[in-house]
Amino acid sequence: MTQETALSSPANDLSKSRGWLIAGGILSIFVGFSAIGSPLLYSLVIAQFLALIALVSGVISLALAIFGKHKRHRVMQALSGLIRIAAGIALLNCLTTSVMVITLIFAIFLIVEGLFVSVTALAMRATPGWVWMLVSGIASLVLGVMVYNHWPSDSAAILGLFFGINLLFNGSSLLALGLAVRQPAA
Repeated sequence: MTQETALSSPANDLSKSRGWLIAGGILSIFVGFSAIGSPLLYSLVIAQFLALIALVSGVISLALAIFGKHKRHRVMQALSGLIRIAAGIALLNCLTTSVMVITLIFAIFLIVEGLFVSVTALAMRATPGWVWMLVSGIASLVLGVMVYNHWPSDSAAILGLFFGINLLFNGSSLLALGLAVRQPAA
């Protein structure tokens, strides 16, 4: 094996990110426990956060359409901005419906994330800690199916609860991966 091949190995790349993996894992675990403890609060916070993102991006898009230098795309950019502003206002004004819609999108996200993380974990079998990524991927997939099966009746609390559970598994896998990788050589 050449020195160049050894330097570009996945384990070596992960060792450079060891501290970030550990910090991200601990933060995810902390927020996960917090969400599990207050699932209704986190469901509402998630809905409001997404509404604010829609509003802010809509206002920025509208401002760029009005004050921007590119005249070709002003109409489309203005329409896009107005749609995002309307979506943000609708999300804020109808929090119960917003939580239900976001819960459905969250279920789909968990299923897709679970599939991608599982496939990525299988591709990383040579890396220490890959099993934890696989466990995280399978957990996301199972949680996504469970959220979908309980939608829309349990949307209010389930979004925050399963968001917290997903963060616990994600944080645990990041922490395990960070702890399993050797420290980078100085």
